[in-house]
Amino acid sequence: MIATALPSAAQECGTARKANLPRLDRSHVRDEFRIVYTLHGEHALPDARDANRNGVPDKVEDVATQLVAGRRIFSEVMGLTHPMRQARNAHTASIDVFLFKMEKGNGRSYDEATNYRLGTDGYKGHCALRIDLLNSHSNQNVTPVHELFHQYQYGYTMFKARWFLEGTARWAEYALRPGMGPERPLPGTLQALQARVFAETYEASAMWNRVAALLDPDGRLKLPADLARSTYVDGSPVIHDDLLRGAAFMKALFEALGPLDRQVSARNGWPAFGWKEEDQRSPAHDAEIFREVLQVVRAQARRSGTAATAEMDAFLALQSALH
Repeated sequence: MIATALPSAAQECGTARKANLPRLDRSHVRDEFRIVYTLHGEHALPDARDANRNGVPDKVEDVATQLVAGRRIFSEVMGLTHPMRQARNAHTASIDVFLFKMEKGNGRSYDEATNYRLGTDGYKGHCALRIDLLNSHSNQNVTPVHELFHQYQYGYTMFKARWFLEGTARWAEYALRPGMGPERPLPGTLQALQARVFAETYEASAMWNRVAALLDPDGRLKLPADLARSTYVDGSPVIHDDLLRGAAFMKALFEALGPLDRQVSARNGWPAFGWKEEDQRSPAHDAEIFREVLQVVRAQARRSGTAATAEMDAFLALQSALH
């Protein structure tokens, strides 16, 4: 469980207008997560079954269970720093997860801590990280853990290139999903890199999965027994196996990207955590980010004793071709 910030932290983040949120009047708290939902009106849960009759809809419990399992894997097992312990989020007191009828998409993760002034927070409210989830998804859909991984990304780096954000978040889904995601050969030319990585979003995961498989072919997570046995309300497993290739690589990459974006901030005279959205997403950073990826891959390959192959050699050779 993550300790919450002091109440005075409410003054250290922006306050959202109530109009930014649908009318959600119930919440379920599990550790640092507050699942906010309603049983009435336009945004009512389509499925409010409560099989264990504890007063909390199964959908809400299952979302909380998945988020806790994801946090334990990412922080306890992989060793990633929890988003609330990052300097950017020093004043946050919770991760608030809003279940409602979204107009577009299945989920969204916000990159700035905000005071939403929920009625349960008292007059001053408190700072929170925010995740939105479509309330009509099947209870065990892995969107919650995907969106949670975005919070880890945002804690480490300001870069929001979608080939990085969505590609690695899709990789992270396999911490819960069975097996390993699809792979394809690594790009060995700038043209292939542009077409198969920089121009992609979720599908860029095929590159990340391939890198992970080459660096860590036996990749198994050392899951605590109670975590490995965790189940949803209906008894089905939250985690399907202990396979997740490339966990050490992903941790090393995240730890490298933080110092890199601070260099970019200094070079451009930008506040460390105050980049404009268009600057965070700008393709102008693609080559610089990817050079860092290649450096981390090279270091991890040496560390793990990965055998040299023509595929890996051509991939690493992109370093000198990137400008």
